[in-house]
Amino acid sequence: MQKIGIFGLGVTGNSIFQELKRHGNEVICWDDSADNRSKFDASLLEPISSDKWIDLDAIYISPGVPRLHEIFALAVSCNILILSDIQLFLDSVPSSKIVAITGTNGKSTTVALIGHILKELGRDYHIGGNIGKAVLDLPKDSEGYILELSSFQLDLLNNFEPDIAVLLNITPDHIEHHGGFENYCNAKEKILQNDGIKIVGIDNAESRKLYNKLKSAGDRKTISISSKNAKADIACLLASIEDQFFNNQSYGLTNMPYLQGDHNQENIAAAFAVCRSLGVSAEEIIKYLQSFKGLAHRMQYVGNSANMHFYNDSKATNANATYHSLAALKNIYWLAGGIFKEENLRPIDAALPNIKKAYLFGESKMVFVEYLEGKVEYEICETMEEALAAAKADALSDASDAHILLAPACASFDQFKNFEERGKRFVELV
Repeated sequence: MQKIGIFGLGVTGNSIFQELKRHGNEVICWDDSADNRSKFDASLLEPISSDKWIDLDAIYISPGVPRLHEIFALAVSCNILILSDIQLFLDSVPSSKIVAITGTNGKSTTVALIGHILKELGRDYHIGGNIGKAVLDLPKDSEGYILELSSFQLDLLNNFEPDIAVLLNITPDHIEHHGGFENYCNAKEKILQNDGIKIVGIDNAESRKLYNKLKSAGDRKTISISSKNAKADIACLLASIEDQFFNNQSYGLTNMPYLQGDHNQENIAAAFAVCRSLGVSAEEIIKYLQSFKGLAHRMQYVGNSANMHFYNDSKATNANATYHSLAALKNIYWLAGGIFKEENLRPIDAALPNIKKAYLFGESKMVFVEYLEGKVEYEICETMEEALAAAKADALSDASDAHILLAPACASFDQFKNFEERGKRFVELV
């Protein structure tokens, strides 16, 4: 019997506990949150100041715990193995195919898109990880799994050997958690350190650097994807997919309102490369691309009224993600604001001509005022409700089609519990 510690008792920590309990391990647990502790079996709680934490075989740590937390230092100083729920899950499904997907932006849509195509084909694949169910709640012994992995989750993995690994892009995010951008990039790169098929976006400087590193090392299992470069192995351009890896053919695409913008073209290219690697024909992939309805809060097409078209991209919590949203549309009435967590808004620069007017709300609204002054007309609001009402009033008098877009470029915690609650409220208001 192993002696195991579990640090972090949210959804992930609870799923780890249930899994370990089934195997009869001796377990102690802790969470810095008194609220999380209050919902847990008090007889198993031990503060990490207890000597019991220095005599463990392994510690399972939830992915949201920052690397600078003392639990990591404790584990290292006592030579205790650090593990995660993803590791526990992977060890429990050794015969299943694993498709692992990461990237600063786009990973949730890519996972959902692949899952949709495979489900329509009747393939026994399930999605999980940083999306949907906790991985330990997924059915066991399926044909395969499509896992969305955050930098936090990758950082905790050891000996990771997915059959197919996808790195979409890398831009600055979660820097405080990792203690610097270099550490964040290193966490993302872990998804490529294996012998499986590697699918890498080359539209982004950091991910392109890692692609070139793999090719220079002679890796023949690496596939480049792009939404701009027609010479990439798989390129999804405005009206076609160019396949120069599997069979050197071009495939036409019709307009897909639920997959607008360059970033979604990158997601389509990644989904195409993964599904072709799993033996799906190009024709079947394109057929089921057309029936994909998108993910909630990720450039979600909510609908239209009169001349107005509404898009919910509440998941766009950073400037780079917001740039892609703004670049996907024209004549935009832009709702933005919340808690800004970056140095500046410069990544949005090239998309400014697409904005008709901005409606700014929340704690960091004056950051946007300073950025937009003299560039784009704006209106200062207090709440998202007020911003949406003002945008609708202005858009109704527009002679052209107006695109009312929530792409906040900010965290939501000043006025909402999370980005999902913010997006859901937007949809309710529309």
